[in-house]
Amino acid sequence: MVDKALFMETLRSVQELAKASPKPMAREELEGYFKGMELTAEQQELVYQYFQRPQEEPETEMLRQPRGRTGLPSRREDSQTQAGNRKETAHSQHFQMYLNEIKSITDLSAEGKTELYQSLLAGEKSAVSAILSQWLEKIAELAGAYASGQVLVEDLVQEGNMGLLLGLEELLGAGEQYQELAADSSAMERKLESYIREAMGQYRQETEGISHGEHTILAKVNLVHEAQKILAEENGTIPALQELSDYTRIPMEEVRDIMALSRKKGERS
Repeated sequence: MVDKALFMETLRSVQELAKASPKPMAREELEGYFKGMELTAEQQELVYQYFQRPQEEPETEMLRQPRGRTGLPSRREDSQTQAGNRKETAHSQHFQMYLNEIKSITDLSAEGKTELYQSLLAGEKSAVSAILSQWLEKIAELAGAYASGQVLVEDLVQEGNMGLLLGLEELLGAGEQYQELAADSSAMERKLESYIREAMGQYRQETEGISHGEHTILAKVNLVHEAQKILAEENGTIPALQELSDYTRIPMEEVRDIMALSRKKGERS
């Protein structure tokens, strides 16, 4: 079973790096970051789809910039705002296409969903993707309640999808442990919704509670430390700075600084 905390931490870290990339990451590159987690085919595909949308930040800061004496934006501010609006428009159009797509998914009857839930608890892997597709529209609906000026609905939907997928993997074949869910489909649906809300709530808290710059630094630190463990296990020796740089795609100077800060922190503790 995938370590949920490690998976989400790695996902956040790679997302920060993807935001700086002008184009989506290749599948092979993404698989390298999640190497060793033994992801299922469904998880691998969802991770890949997660990073196909351009990783853009909402340009809320420029809207908070002070105006000139006239109260109107300067020409430069106006052009920046227009550029931000174009980004958000493209972003919204992509999301609208996604919403249109998931509306075409056939909604199963209550009995059909109950059968899927029982199959999941019995260990039938095909039930994971089938249940996930049934929840996509509900996830989009729930995301609206967690959106804010700093958190986009689109990102919350992705977080909710990931949270539900990990929850389904946890429940797969766990019928004996969750007997009450096998006997009550409404209890199962409450459980699944809790996975979604937990993922969305955690994402919003992390996004609003830490600045973008701080988050990027922490993301790089986490990636370097994770790469250090993976390479050490694979090679049987402590990896060199160049190896870490090649693995994480972080410049060697930054890797050196991260390692130096880690050593200082260790010396103080």
